[in-house]
Amino acid sequence: MAEGVDVDTTFWGTRQTGVAALERELTRLRRAQSAHARELGRPIARASVLNLIVYAEREEHARRAARSIADLALRHPSRAIVVLADRGAREGVEQRIEMHCRLPIADGARLVCYEQILVRARGDVDDRLASALIPLLVPDLPVFLWWTGTPPLGSRSFADLLRLADRLLVDSADFARPELTLPVIARISDDARGRFGLTDLNWTRLTPWREIATSFFDVPAWRFFLDGITGLRVGFAVDMDGRDIHPSQALLFVGWLASRLGWRPLEALAPSEAGGLLFAIARPDSARIMVRVRPRFERGLDEGDVSGIRIQAASGQQLAEFVVKRQPSPRHQTATVLLDGERRWERTMPLPSPAIVELIGEELSILGSDRTYEKALDSLVELA
Repeated sequence: MAEGVDVDTTFWGTRQTGVAALERELTRLRRAQSAHARELGRPIARASVLNLIVYAEREEHARRAARSIADLALRHPSRAIVVLADRGAREGVEQRIEMHCRLPIADGARLVCYEQILVRARGDVDDRLASALIPLLVPDLPVFLWWTGTPPLGSRSFADLLRLADRLLVDSADFARPELTLPVIARISDDARGRFGLTDLNWTRLTPWREIATSFFDVPAWRFFLDGITGLRVGFAVDMDGRDIHPSQALLFVGWLASRLGWRPLEALAPSEAGGLLFAIARPDSARIMVRVRPRFERGLDEGDVSGIRIQAASGQQLAEFVVKRQPSPRHQTATVLLDGERRWERTMPLPSPAIVELIGEELSILGSDRTYEKALDSLVELA
């Protein structure tokens, strides 16, 4: 936002100067809400089970996060602090506040309130941002840091906010140049061990794809093909013009398979057709596996969503292909097994496509790290 452009007070609430004034306004709002609830004959509960800090550099991202927090209030009532970094404006920190209540059941018998604070950081305030947030945190509750966009490794504000966090949430779907950025996340993951947990919402989106790929090889008759994989193709969605290329999700799938099966790099990631990637990796027996990550236009999918996988394998003289494709309805996928070119098994099943609210809600229930994700990142670092 340009200097002089103010935030929308109808969305974020009235402006307060200083922590003391902000807390007084919170108290006033709580009393007003309680009085209104008593008039309606409905009990009201003020509840916070965690602190949630959201860092955004664009107001549209801050608004999206605020709406998600409102939708999560019933399951994860929190003190939510949305930091809007307005680096192009004058220096100083402005705070805005808004209190929200929700009706958790249809008959409206009970209200649950949570607290949401906007801290607009204007100009270069990296050295003061964390100290401005510390007095706003509810003591003795875990702190989750949701960083929208690409985390800036080496940034003073990022490092200081990480010191406050018990868990860091990122979304690699929003990363530019993921082949460069995902290794940065791997470095953060290495630094995080023993200090805070780390999660990637894009990794959570991959869960059904990892589950169906695993289920192929739970069948005893197909398990031995795991040692004979010769090729891997992963498709991911792009817009009609092919301008928004976000292969992070597809790369995480490749990293996951590599880490599970002991594959090692033969070639660095290399650009291929229309923003795709083509490279070779090696099995534990040194056999070569060709990997292709391909952008594809798919209606109904968000840019970067995996659209299909194809695993090619051989055992003796027998060739196999294990294929998963999204159906025209993106809510379903079809899994197929081909042996020597003949379809031997096929099944269409629901494909969960959780919204950002559901992804965040799932991750707010976890404090520890995901070792499988960390190993997938390590494998990608070796390839990059």
